[in-house]
Amino acid sequence: MKRSKEENNLLKKLASGLLDGLVGSDLETSGGSRVWTEIKNGKPARYKKGPGGNFFNGKENERHEGVLHTLEEWDTDEEKLEFLQKFGWLIDDEEVQDYSAKFKPQKKK
Repeated sequence: MKRSKEENNLLKKLASGLLDGLVGSDLETSGGSRVWTEIKNGKPARYKKGPGGNFFNGKENERHEGVLHTLEEWDTDEEKLEFLQKFGWLIDDEEVQDYSAKFKPQKKK
């Protein structure tokens, strides 16, 4: 598929690591798990980490960390562009926000 110059520039920016970091805010589920979307090494993904907990080992209570799950990954260039279209408005980069705005649904009159 033919990509525009803008899309090629955004993919290069993503691959270079300039857009790495948390996308939007994280949220906590009613069960105490944490869910967040993050770009690491140019690859967007959504993660969930369980709440963890305590257990008694026979002597004392021990704390254990929650399990980290990868809920969704955007691997291919096409998927990464779809990610930027959908979530680009949450990224602190003007070029990405402008690109994302082109795909915002229009309000019905």
